[in-house]
Amino acid sequence: MDRKISAVAVMALFLLPLLLPTVSAQNSEYDLIIVRNDDLIDYIVALPYSKHLDVPILPVNPQELDPATLAQLQSYEQFGWYHVLVIGDYQAISQRVQEQLMSLGFQVTRIGGETRVDTAAKLAEEFYPSGIDAVVLASASDYGSALAAARWAMAYDRPFLLTNPSNISQSVKDTLSRLKPETVILIGAGLSKNIEKELQAMGYSTYWLQENITISVPTSTVPEKTNWGYVIGAVILTLAVAIPASLYYAKKKWAANRVPIEVLTEKERAVVKAILEKGGTIKQEELPELTGYSRPTISRIIQELEKKQLVEREKTGKTFIVKLTKEIIMRE
Repeated sequence: MDRKISAVAVMALFLLPLLLPTVSAQNSEYDLIIVRNDDLIDYIVALPYSKHLDVPILPVNPQELDPATLAQLQSYEQFGWYHVLVIGDYQAISQRVQEQLMSLGFQVTRIGGETRVDTAAKLAEEFYPSGIDAVVLASASDYGSALAAARWAMAYDRPFLLTNPSNISQSVKDTLSRLKPETVILIGAGLSKNIEKELQAMGYSTYWLQENITISVPTSTVPEKTNWGYVIGAVILTLAVAIPASLYYAKKKWAANRVPIEVLTEKERAVVKAILEKGGTIKQEELPELTGYSRPTISRIIQELEKKQLVEREKTGKTFIVKLTKEIIMRE
């Protein structure tokens, strides 16, 4: 028996490198996202699509790749991951960087516009070509709100748009007309009330999260040059440490426990409505009959809702009691 297990294990070790590229090619059009390392906003804009694709983000020198970065990329490419998405136009990441990537054997796709607003709009259209029921919108000049918006877009797998703080940018209007969302979720205090009114006049329902935010940290009176390399490194480290903890406390601290139903999938909506009809608490075994979905499907849906911190389960006998943990805003 020991010899058989050992042989299987050895075969798996040899087969794994062959299987990994196949899995990547089937699951994602891209294997790596590259952004500039001297401007935090490009990294923030890339976050939801990194989660959407399940691929990493690599911030690089926008002018030229240094030898250490080239070595890392060469190693990465040898796993069979060679489709690279470069975010930003040639002003953001130079032609020289693209040529260096191609010389290593990478297939490069570039998505970028003249401004960060245009780039975010193009990314949304690239990854949601069939449209979507809700989009997330934040100010292009408020990095704190943009970071929160990216987190929301990651959690609910929705496109992330930026706009001018005082009015809706034309590229945002064009993208909204193509995506045809029912709801626009506004994030943070960096947006003007005029934007909400304009969206409503265009026929979109709106939902504003944390419209009024107080910043108590004093700003420096002497302008200092920002080292974005250190900032981006700090953000990566902070996300790695903070996300597990923030998921645990999300029930109490995220968006005042109120979630619009538009951000859920069709199946998730059906399950949530069934729970609401039972007063917010239900036995899991009752859900297949109420929704028409099979038991395995219900189990998967509940797991996704748990990840989004919308429900919690408690084992009772041979079944689970499912309880909603956030208020669901019904607009249908």
